[in-house]
Amino acid sequence: MNIIELMAETSIAESVGNSLLLLDIDDTLLTAQNIYIHKILPSGKIEKLTPEQYAAEDTKKQKASGVKYSYEEFNDPKKVAKSIKTGIPIIPNLSIMDSYIKNGWRIGILTARGLEDVIADSMKKWLMHKDEKGKLRNIGDKLVRELIFAINDSNKRYAGEGDFDKKKNVIKKLAKQFDRIVFIDDDPKNLKAVKDMVEREKIKNVYPKEAKKSES
Repeated sequence: MNIIELMAETSIAESVGNSLLLLDIDDTLLTAQNIYIHKILPSGKIEKLTPEQYAAEDTKKQKASGVKYSYEEFNDPKKVAKSIKTGIPIIPNLSIMDSYIKNGWRIGILTARGLEDVIADSMKKWLMHKDEKGKLRNIGDKLVRELIFAINDSNKRYAGEGDFDKKKNVIKKLAKQFDRIVFIDDDPKNLKAVKDMVEREKIKNVYPKEAKKSES
């Protein structure tokens, strides 16, 4: 565990003023069901990739070899909503979220998906947390619309050249609004982009943290 991750762990102990826990969705909060990115090979053959499989792709290299990707399913509001509604919870990360909520942190979502309004509505309905008595409750007003960011929304223009760059820029902006931010994501490339920014620009209140794997 490096110093940034260690500080993120320690920060659970207490909230420092206006604190934000920022969470990815796919393979962090849930494992999406029945929604795929289509990988179109030069031969015309189409492979269906889960979000986890797509995250592991070297897309730049693949595209250079003639591979194309279609995100049509992620542009279908019904498929997107259903993929979250039927998503399998990743309990270790939800338990981490519960700990932060109990210590007064605000909760936000930062995803590479589009259809931000659909994402916001679906997550507000799906996401649960445990209250002080250990009873499951809907996330309710602990997750507000203004802290939900779907960086590939076609109706918005998030600054950046790609997903990593866009997520980094959202966090950079939020760092000016919050005293402390912990960002949890399953994709090492996203975490590296944020860590590099934190170190390069000497931002002292942002702590990237790798998401835990789903329990088997």
